[in-house]
Amino acid sequence: MKGSYPFLILAGLLLCLNSCRKESGFVLEGELGGLPSDMLLVVYDDPESKTDTIFLQDGKFVYKTNPDTLNIFRIVNDSGEAIPVFANQEWRVSLKGDFRSYTIKGDGPNKELQEFRNQIAETNSMEEERKAAEAFIKSHPQSFVSAYLINQYFIQAEKPDEKKIRSLIQPLSGTVKDSRILNVALKAIPEEDEKKRSNNDEYVNYFSAKARNGKYISWNSSKKQYTLINFWATWDSESTARHDSLYNLVKKLKKDGLRVLNLSLDYDKKAWEKACKKDSEQWIEICDTKAWDNQTIKQMNFQKLPANVLVNANRKIQGVNLYGDSLLEKLEDLSNEKRK
Repeated sequence: MKGSYPFLILAGLLLCLNSCRKESGFVLEGELGGLPSDMLLVVYDDPESKTDTIFLQDGKFVYKTNPDTLNIFRIVNDSGEAIPVFANQEWRVSLKGDFRSYTIKGDGPNKELQEFRNQIAETNSMEEERKAAEAFIKSHPQSFVSAYLINQYFIQAEKPDEKKIRSLIQPLSGTVKDSRILNVALKAIPEEDEKKRSNNDEYVNYFSAKARNGKYISWNSSKKQYTLINFWATWDSESTARHDSLYNLVKKLKKDGLRVLNLSLDYDKKAWEKACKKDSEQWIEICDTKAWDNQTIKQMNFQKLPANVLVNANRKIQGVNLYGDSLLEKLEDLSNEKRK
């Protein structure tokens, strides 16, 4: 019995070390109010695009992940409002408040994000916020918060200023500049020589939208050669008929040739969901409930329904208001041009 004491002491020490050791992985503890449901979407922007879910109990949750490198993700509610979070091994972060007014504390860039939020707390306009974001980016070239702010305030603007965006990205450190969130943004901006050859109105602005299945759809989320953005609404009978005819047409096309983003101008989500078709890789239903205030339809200056715009993988406009045989002929012409 006496000889077993050293073994017991050693086992006790190991147990103490294991219990006292900091838990590996990343942990986010949250308490959010004003939520219509007990589920939140987690949308990863870096280093890869993927989604996850968070389930709340009385507004509280603990979200754990085990990242190999720094991750940037957004917590998104049913209205599409988002809170960015930065995650890495052994980081601990807390989040309290609601989606309009929250406080984030913890390791890594999360602390810098809250410092920026404190700076803009007293601003009175988006322009003031944008100026504060620009000042933060210039003074924090090594912070991944800068990558997020460039995307949030400058890429997602109604009319992105490509020159401004590139000037903000250029001084950033290599790791921040190489982040996926900025690589995706740069791919959405035409190169300088491409801009010289064409009018900026020939391109549809970059956008990201939440589809009916909860996934976020953006220009980089598909390798389809062409995308048809089809505008419609349940309250417009002609656009509804066009919507249905497109669905039948798409089923006849090759899966790698075209996808249709059906962007509804409905305010009533229940009416919209009732009239939607089954989602697939080629057919995606979207409704941001902004109706005529949707940025894409405002950019295209469409004044009535039905309407659509065909774009290639670089967002360059290939045609507008194409349906039926006209759409098929256009796709065939583009395919022939590519073969040449």
